[in-house]
Amino acid sequence: MLDLFTLRRIQSVMNGYIHEKVPAPLRTMVKLTYEMNDNELILTEERPAEERYQWDKMHIARFYWEENQWKVYARDEQSSWNPVDVITPCSDFENVLEQVERDEAGLFWRE
Repeated sequence: MLDLFTLRRIQSVMNGYIHEKVPAPLRTMVKLTYEMNDNELILTEERPAEERYQWDKMHIARFYWEENQWKVYARDEQSSWNPVDVITPCSDFENVLEQVERDEAGLFWRE
């Protein structure tokens, strides 16, 4: 399990990332959120649902802390999490987040 200092640092990184990723004028149409549980962080995109005041969620990426490194997972067509082989597990969370952002394999930021 991650220590409190590391959790707070990751929350700070994610809050800054989300603030920069989605410009203020677009935040009523799309937002990024994340959930942290134990050794896992799931990045999610949300868009307004048909029901008023509701949002539809689409999971983008899963970051999992295991064996002192972050492993990245992507969703397939069946909504199962699969390891992303093109992103080497790394102890630096910001490094793997940057690789998800670049998405050179087209696994995360689909149209």
